[in-house]
Amino acid sequence: MKSRWIYFLSSMEGAIALIALLLIPSEGATLSPARLALIAIIFSLILISAWLTFCPPQPDRLAQTPLILLCALLSLTFSLLLFLLRYLNPDSLPPLYTRLSPLLWYLLALSLQSTLYLLYLKNGFHLDSLKQNKPIFLASLSLFALLLLLLIFISLTKLGITKDTAYWGEPGVPILGWQFILSILLGATILIHQLHNYSITQYEVCSTKSSLLTFLFPLSIYLTASTLWLSVPIDSLKNSFYAPITPPYATPFPYSDAGFYDYLSQSLLIGTDYLGNIAPRPLYVTFLATLHFLFGQDYVKVIAAQTLVFALFPVALYFLGAKLHSRAAGVTVALFAIFRELTTLWISSNTRTASTKMFITDFATSMGIAFVMLVVIRWLERRDVRSVIIAGGSFGLLLLLRTQSLIILPFVFILTFFVYQKKWKDWLTACVTFGLVMTATIMPWLIHNYRLVGAFAFDDPSQMAVIFSQYSFEGNLDISQFDFEKESLGNRLLTFTLENPGFVAGFVTNHFLNTEIGGLLSLPLIEPFNGLRAPVNLYWIEWNGTLEWYNLALVIFYLAVIAIGIGAAWDRFKWVGLTPLAFSVGYALANGISRFSSWRYNLPVDWIIYFYFGIGAIEILNWAASLFGAKVSNPSVLDAVQLRQERKSNYAILVAAFVLIGSLPWLVQGIAQPRYTSTSEELKAQAVVQNPALVRFLSQPDSQIFEGRLLYPRFFRRNNGIASKTPWAIYAVRDFSRLGFIVINFAVRNVIFPADQPIFLMHGADVIVVGCQRDDYFEARWLYFPAADETHQNEAPFAACFP
Repeated sequence: MKSRWIYFLSSMEGAIALIALLLIPSEGATLSPARLALIAIIFSLILISAWLTFCPPQPDRLAQTPLILLCALLSLTFSLLLFLLRYLNPDSLPPLYTRLSPLLWYLLALSLQSTLYLLYLKNGFHLDSLKQNKPIFLASLSLFALLLLLLIFISLTKLGITKDTAYWGEPGVPILGWQFILSILLGATILIHQLHNYSITQYEVCSTKSSLLTFLFPLSIYLTASTLWLSVPIDSLKNSFYAPITPPYATPFPYSDAGFYDYLSQSLLIGTDYLGNIAPRPLYVTFLATLHFLFGQDYVKVIAAQTLVFALFPVALYFLGAKLHSRAAGVTVALFAIFRELTTLWISSNTRTASTKMFITDFATSMGIAFVMLVVIRWLERRDVRSVIIAGGSFGLLLLLRTQSLIILPFVFILTFFVYQKKWKDWLTACVTFGLVMTATIMPWLIHNYRLVGAFAFDDPSQMAVIFSQYSFEGNLDISQFDFEKESLGNRLLTFTLENPGFVAGFVTNHFLNTEIGGLLSLPLIEPFNGLRAPVNLYWIEWNGTLEWYNLALVIFYLAVIAIGIGAAWDRFKWVGLTPLAFSVGYALANGISRFSSWRYNLPVDWIIYFYFGIGAIEILNWAASLFGAKVSNPSVLDAVQLRQERKSNYAILVAAFVLIGSLPWLVQGIAQPRYTSTSEELKAQAVVQNPALVRFLSQPDSQIFEGRLLYPRFFRRNNGIASKTPWAIYAVRDFSRLGFIVINFAVRNVIFPADQPIFLMHGADVIVVGCQRDDYFEARWLYFPAADETHQNEAPFAACFP
């Protein structure tokens, strides 16, 4: 009797589809043959459904696995057809979509409800199966209530969405809606495969398959990420971290922070060792130097090589998701990361982004945090000496990548206290071991810096000056107010905080919450979508902190799923399952303390939000599967602890390995001998051989000559240039046509060569420059490239520098 209602419902749905089709305006006085054919199909399905209402088939004939799979496949097929007709080519396909959509929506509804009905016939409906998830329900409900309170707090106080005059930017790039749905569908496919194997195979058989999948899943994720990311053309890099591509050059050159890290790395290859300064992010600079050593000045190859390394990031997320929940969750989260980065690369020319193809540390830090999180989880799971050594050393390497990650450490130690079940002695021993190995890993770099500045400085003083400037009411980001010799950053932070506790607490909270909100906004909102081939709708760029009612409802739904994800991780691994949350809170607090957030500053941890969402989405699908009789396995932390064994190894070798890696930024300084060592007299003699007329010019007291490596040449016409807030002097708008480039030796020289037409100057070449020093740049009059035996001079090369 119950089955009759299914067929009656199908006939009613058909009637609705038929009415919708008839209401579509006709182009002529009569219905077209195509419209008549569609009407005939829908009417036939209505008649079949009506007939089945009175003469339903035997349920046991329908409850067959192949038929269930066929209906599920048809559901996906009709969904895909509807999506492609609507969005593949919005210029030509909408009329076809309008006419076919009533039939396709009807077929989609039939296939979906048939899938559910056949599952019910085959396995029944087991509402009592949800009882085993009661601990997750309770934990998730508590977390959801807490997140709702936080949402209300933000709505009332406007903290987290109020622009800070010191620094404020737009949220990071979100996952697009279709990418979001596709990731969950593929994750659901993996889940079905897992549940199927779990229910029909014995452990011995399944373990062999599991070993194979353990290798195939991460390899497939890596290959997918590499292929998709490398498919985006290199000329998409036309934003704030790459100088404009102008003739005669066809490739992007790094600029701004990216250029800074790049020429620091190149200083290692010419033997000038970070230009004699303390290099920020020394591990990343060493990595870039390695890429340049392998691929030279071919930025296409250097960027591709970096992309291939960074493609390990979604692999790390897969392992995290698989560890804390399931392979299905791992695949879902990895696909989120892959698609989000793909979108970032697509829009690199349209807005500010930080991507795998840029020479900045934000994406590298994301990957570093993910891998460090894995080893910390391993430590908390095993709680042996070897694991704590690996965790401490890895965290030390993370500090060499991004110093502010140190703020994460207290939260890790607090989490560890509960994992060790409040056993003070064991906990303290582990934390001290962790801290000693971490300190040993970074100590070589601290000693290196002590030799340079006479103090155990961890970072470049200019980096400290930026934070110093943030602790003021005005003049933020103006590093000139910091006295490198007399001022102390720690003293400034403490003094200003004690004098203005409310103000400091306000901006710390504001940026802390903004970091977490940025992570939430990495999930898609309901915004106009103009088609797969249309430019991406950059809706997040103009976000002003408000949400329409439907997007607010969507955000509340996201919070509920995230709470379920955290609750599921808690249920399986208790405190260990909160490790990503601890990293998120710690890094967000570091953003708050430094008074930076949004845009690329959120990137290192904003993925943790969609990580827990991915776990929550798969957990909900787990529940749905259990309702139809699927056998769901929920491994807990107790299982992992029982498998824990102390592996004997030479701990000294492990520590030495981390110290060696931590020493690399110092050790690489001795690899290359200084490349440019000629004295001024030697350079003058070499120049005069090429052009005897230089004798008179070089005899002037204001003339200068130097040599070095030429980097990042770009040509700009009169009154053109990069119109940013603080452009490089070589690219600033000026009232004459010129080539701008830098020359590095023991320092960085900003050089401008006046020229009416573009001239090809080889990037990365050795050059001798003759000219005059101006206020903020060096005006080149004559250039000589020894390797090519090539010279260039402007129209009046030997006029006096200051007539």
